[in-house]
Amino acid sequence: MPGVPHKGWTCTSVDDLGAPDQVCEMCETQDIRYVHHMEHPDYPEGLGVGCVCAENMENDYEGPRRRERALRNAAQRKQRWLSRKWKVSTKGMPI
Repeated sequence: MPGVPHKGWTCTSVDDLGAPDQVCEMCETQDIRYVHHMEHPDYPEGLGVGCVCAENMENDYEGPRRRERALRNAAQRKQRWLSRKWKVSTKGMPI
């Protein structure tokens, strides 16, 4: 889009939508599950973008992947925790 800077953005947060329910606001073609919320000092609005666009906008090709991997790992840990087979100790406490 004209008037939107392509470099110099910073990521303020990353959200996990649970499923690819949103379209990247930068490229407007990719359906994304992990939304990187980006801000720029010369642009009045923030943008919700995918990992690849966040890499290009920040000019950092490791940070966005690291943030997304942390969210993905947290979701997997939560899923494994809920399906864990619990045992009962000799004192009757779940372990």
